[in-house]
Amino acid sequence: MDFDNDRLLLARATLSDLVEALRLTHFNTSPVLFLTRLEAIRETAKIQRFDAVAEIAASFEDAMQRVITRGGAESVIENYLLILREAIGCSNLDAVIAESLLASVAIRLRA
Repeated sequence: MDFDNDRLLLARATLSDLVEALRLTHFNTSPVLFLTRLEAIRETAKIQRFDAVAEIAASFEDAMQRVITRGGAESVIENYLLILREAIGCSNLDAVIAESLLASVAIRLRA
């Protein structure tokens, strides 16, 4: 048995389920639940050593704190969810990948 591969697959499945639950949570209706689920993604990613996912989730949390007062949550959510899914599927999960994906979010949000 390849326990490292099994752990990786289980961690990806768990994180994917958490991201899907977050996607189904409407921020405008339940911001506390949304942010709690986002925090669960960050914490799970940290525990599972998905550093890129944890870093992206932390950046997502910061962005959501800003849109609470300014508005524009839909665009932020859509772009970060896409990047989170990409990061979960990456075979290389280091900080360089996180930086690249976060740069992608910044470019998408400016467009």
